Amino acid sequence: MAGRNAHPAEDTLLAGIAGLALRAPRRVIGVALLILLGAAVFGVPVAARLSAGGLTDPGAQSSKATQLLARTFGQGDMPLLITVSSAGGIHSGPAHAVGTDIVRTLQQAPAVAMVTSPWTVPPPAAAPLISTDGTIGVIVAGITGGDNGAPRNAEALIEKVVHDRDGVTVRAGGQAAMMLQITRQSEKDLKLMEGIAIPLSFAVLVWVFGGLVAAALPVAVGAVAIVGTLAALRIISFTTDVSIFALNLAVAMGLALAIDYTLLLLSRFRDELATGAPRDVALSRTMVCAGRTVLFSAMTVALSMSAMVLFPIYALKSFAYAGVAVVVFAALAAVALTPAAIVALGDRLGSRPAAAARPADDSRWYRLALFAMRRAVPVGVVVVIVLVALGAPFAGASWGVPDDRVLPASSSPHVVGDQLRTRFSTDLATNLTVVIPDVDGISVAELDRYAAELSRVPMWRRSPHPVAPSLPVRPRDRPRRRRPSPPAVPLSP
Repeated sequence: MAGRNAHPAEDTLLAGIAGLALRAPRRVIGVALLILLGAAVFGVPVAARLSAGGLTDPGAQSSKATQLLARTFGQGDMPLLITVSSAGGIHSGPAHAVGTDIVRTLQQAPAVAMVTSPWTVPPPAAAPLISTDGTIGVIVAGITGGDNGAPRNAEALIEKVVHDRDGVTVRAGGQAAMMLQITRQSEKDLKLMEGIAIPLSFAVLVWVFGGLVAAALPVAVGAVAIVGTLAALRIISFTTDVSIFALNLAVAMGLALAIDYTLLLLSRFRDELATGAPRDVALSRTMVCAGRTVLFSAMTVALSMSAMVLFPIYALKSFAYAGVAVVVFAALAAVALTPAAIVALGDRLGSRPAAAARPADDSRWYRLALFAMRRAVPVGVVVVIVLVALGAPFAGASWGVPDDRVLPASSSPHVVGDQLRTRFSTDLATNLTVVIPDVDGISVAELDRYAAELSRVPMWRRSPHPVAPSLPVRPRDRPRRRRPSPPAVPLSP
């Protein structure tokens, strides 16, 4: 064959895999099962190590300001907002008791950097923390631990203090609670997707492959690809941050690539059998030709996915990690497991000799391909028009960083977010804090003038009171002989 002369080393490897499958198919399958079991034990717990963050550039000004607030001013890495609601008002006896008890618990927690509440600050500073009708109060806590640790630290605090009592309703929201819920929701959605996608895919595969045994083969290959990717993500998570959304990509791509690669190999094997070739010859030809196609396709997809590792946002880097890993595992599982399964299962895979014996030019796909090649330009134009029409709705898409509204309306962070947006004069979750990292040589008048200019920026207004008490200037940054204004200026949209 011409292909063998073009790629002798690759063909030798693929033919060797076919020979190994012919000699010891059960051993190959047994080793694959052991690898699958080990990878499952190690990789399945990876979700606990993944983060719902990583959606912002760490080099952006907002990220640097957040780091300054956390390190220099002790504001914590993520805000946790706890609402205390009472029909009698937040200054009623039950609401005051519940609110102060929550504040006391938070103040004693090592993972809490600061706490602000309507019950612990002067009345002027408490105004933004109280709803317009006076029935809801907000406790603001800065949680430490970074993207990965802060949501878990918030989870322990939420379990301890967020529960209704004495007629007072308590809810948790803010970034820390939102990230926690996104992680939990992603895990739940992943299980739901697996519960729906895998049975439906299996039903389609039974029809495509013509049998239950043959349909189970791509599912097995997909399981190896997915579990192997989970193990790889867990290893990567020991050295860098990995996004929880990488799991969804791993499951979707793992199943899709497994079906694609397995269908290609099995279809080619059936075609070789239809020409009258013996099973061992048909398997070798399948691996040399279709196996090379699988490897080339995997290399192309992996290279495409690897480009995302160049982005500074680690959520995109995580897609690269998961994409490359799942492609590699899917290709390896397909070229290793499929020939072994073909030999081990024999005729139980079903060869469909009658359908495969049909001349190639009698196929609808052959006629469609011939039609497209003879009218390449018109067909290309029509395809482009259809694709543009399908993609047209995305021209009006509005992109942004996810907030609590990506969660179900009944979730606690979403409920708290709706309360802040509709029942408070200032949405504490959307406050913008401007941080001046170095005020050396800057006078109080200049700081006041800058704050006044910020208050006149269109679409923004200065919050009547900051979310937290006024932040002090670092001692080494104090202007000489003058008392400085606070270097952090909270704004609200």
